[in-house]
Amino acid sequence: MKSLLVMLLIGICAVGVRTPEIMQAIGMAGAAQDPVKSVSAMTARPAQKPMTATEFAELSKTDPNAYQKFINSHQQQPERGEVDKLMNFLAKGKFE
Repeated sequence: MKSLLVMLLIGICAVGVRTPEIMQAIGMAGAAQDPVKSVSAMTARPAQKPMTATEFAELSKTDPNAYQKFINSHQQQPERGEVDKLMNFLAKGKFE
């Protein structure tokens, strides 16, 4: 139980120290980086464009799974919030 509390406090401090408002409050505004921008820049994938209806029609002639590919091309992955990232950090020990 104590180790869980310590890990929670360390996780909250790690997320809190990386926010620009807190870094500015303690006088280290130049060292503060926006962690969301730096992480998203590292993990940014090229944007996948959705399949058009004509592409679907051409693909459906040869591929039996064309409809699934068409539906999947129009779905977007939801952005993970700060709470999700913190819970992943606490559960798996790695920061996204």
